[in-house]
Amino acid sequence: MELNKFLQLLYRHRFILIAVPVIAFAVTYLLVKNLPDQYVSQTDLSTGIIDPSKQVLGDEKNGIQESQVNQKFSNLLSIIRLSKVMDQVSYSLIIHDLTDSHPFRPKSKLLKQLNPTALAHALSVYQTKYRLHEPLNLNDIDEAGLNRVLAAQHYDEESLKKDLLIYRSESSDFIHLTFTSEQPQLSAFVLNTLCSEFISYNTADQQSDKINANRFLQKLVLQKQDSMNAKVAALRNYKIKNQILDLKDQSTLLYSQLNDYRDKRLQAEKDILSYNSAIANISSRFDPKDRRYLEASSSKLNVEVAQTRDNLASVNNKYVQSNFNPRYKKSSDSLQHVLDEQLNQVSDKYAVNPLAGKENLVQEKVKMEISRDMSRSGLRNLDNQIGQLNNQLKRIVPFDAAIQSYERDIEVATKEYTDVENKYNQSSIEADVNSTIKQVEIAMPGTMLPSKKLFLVLLSAVLSTVFCLVVLFILFLTDQTIRMPLELANATQIPVLGQLNLIRAADVDFKRIGINRQSTIELQQFKNLLRSIRYEIDQELHQTETAEGMVLAVTSLNAKEGKSLVVMSLASAYAMTNKKVLVVDGNFNNPSLTLAAAEKVYLEDFLAGDDLAIRSPEDNLISMLGNSGGEQSLLEKSTENNIRSKIDLLKKNFDVVIIETEPLNLMNKAKEWILFADKVIAVFEANQSIDHNKKLHIGYLKNLGDKLIGLIMNKVIAKPELEVKQV
Repeated sequence: MELNKFLQLLYRHRFILIAVPVIAFAVTYLLVKNLPDQYVSQTDLSTGIIDPSKQVLGDEKNGIQESQVNQKFSNLLSIIRLSKVMDQVSYSLIIHDLTDSHPFRPKSKLLKQLNPTALAHALSVYQTKYRLHEPLNLNDIDEAGLNRVLAAQHYDEESLKKDLLIYRSESSDFIHLTFTSEQPQLSAFVLNTLCSEFISYNTADQQSDKINANRFLQKLVLQKQDSMNAKVAALRNYKIKNQILDLKDQSTLLYSQLNDYRDKRLQAEKDILSYNSAIANISSRFDPKDRRYLEASSSKLNVEVAQTRDNLASVNNKYVQSNFNPRYKKSSDSLQHVLDEQLNQVSDKYAVNPLAGKENLVQEKVKMEISRDMSRSGLRNLDNQIGQLNNQLKRIVPFDAAIQSYERDIEVATKEYTDVENKYNQSSIEADVNSTIKQVEIAMPGTMLPSKKLFLVLLSAVLSTVFCLVVLFILFLTDQTIRMPLELANATQIPVLGQLNLIRAADVDFKRIGINRQSTIELQQFKNLLRSIRYEIDQELHQTETAEGMVLAVTSLNAKEGKSLVVMSLASAYAMTNKKVLVVDGNFNNPSLTLAAAEKVYLEDFLAGDDLAIRSPEDNLISMLGNSGGEQSLLEKSTENNIRSKIDLLKKNFDVVIIETEPLNLMNKAKEWILFADKVIAVFEANQSIDHNKKLHIGYLKNLGDKLIGLIMNKVIAKPELEVKQV
């Protein structure tokens, strides 16, 4: 249903759907037929960003990050579009056109206005600006005028950028450039000049940055070197002041000696314990008598042995105190030999002694006592040496902490110096390397692009058609106009009795429309639709069982909706069924029925006087009761009882009394007529929407209940298939 309505809307506007695309087609053709052909040139720049062979100091093992690559390419693309670079291209183009016999573009109107002196001045300024790489000062009147000359020739920055396309070729190392213009040599010249100026600008900018960086790094290297030398000198002075040669080796030696002395002391303690145990074991084997004999016999020799033993102990003490000097070692060995000889003499002298079997034990005991005494004496010396070594270590600990602090400072200063020096060396090498950006190949004169004229013409026709369809579709969605009875019934929720088609004929006698045979299709459709409406009204009127006639009030929501037409048509239709019909013109504001009546009988006279004979023509069953017009309402012309008695009189004399009332926008006047009517119908003109006021009138009609028969849709556009359908 909705699709059919939309198609009907398109059909109603079919001429617009045809005319608009045709006009757009023609206008576009006229606009594009004189457009010049377009020529495109292209070239590529090799950047060397992701090509390791172009990197002098590049590290092929550690690939550059993708984000860094994208950032570098983005910077290069921005540099190409810089005003400084584009201005150089603009200057080159205008200088070429002013000096070459074959300019790229014809002179603009503004350029033609310049006399030879002005042209020479302009050329001089352009050349100076090009040489100095300076932009035009727009605050200066003269240079602002020269900028307008560039714009007039379409050589200014904005004009060039419109036809210039720059992008990175996928994930490659190349930047692709294209330029489109109406002249092939112009396209190639712009690209070659742009590449040359970009490479020059980028190289100069990089060299300037590298030189400034080298100067800064050179100063920084000297500063770090001075700082490192100062740290080394401070350490050297500290060692000289505190008489330190090599604190690390010295402390290592002291720790080694201390460990040795501790090991020797531990061994001496073990020896003393062993000797004491052995001596006690030997002593337990002699009884007191043997001991007295032995001691008495060997007293003299024992004295000599004791002296030698004391001397040996003294030498051993010196040997330990001298840090085991070899000179004392020889003396110790000599005294040990003397002691052994003395012990042998004691053994030989008492060889016949009955106690000689125990002499070996005595000798062993003596040797052990000597060794024990020597170990005890050495233990004291070892303790003294260990104490001295500990004191020496305590003295060098503060020096060690200070020296470590100095060495850490030197290490940090050395690392800083080395890092800065490496950066300086790398920067120096890079400063000697030229830019890695190269133009791969020179741009050749552009090739002609396929013409887009036909495409633009067809596109304009298609777009205009689509635009019209979209506009009509929006109108369709927002259109609340009611054109068919079903739409009216859905919108008002009131039964629709039928529809009457619009009749365009001006000489139709509507009073006899139901009697005469109609010659046109419109009138025949109207007659058929009217017959259906009359039948629907009869069904409602016959539901009321009465011997008298019925009063039918015909109203409308607004004026000029065709109430008079409906009233006369219904009267004619009832006359066709041989019923006596009285038409009452109750529209005091617009008594059109009264004016059209041949014999005028007025309602005011009927209400005020005696019973008035209302005559109808001999050949017609329709009678007319008109009014004198005016601003008064029905109840203002007579009392309610009088009006009701008069209407009862009319009902006795006529089968059907049809009253045309005022429209409902004059609510009170129409309401007074409806008060005396048996049934009410309302006329609704097609092709209008229901606004807020009409909704109020529809609400009033709904409140009438069974008194309201329904709505009649009037002035429907006639169609060949228009017929009566149940709503």
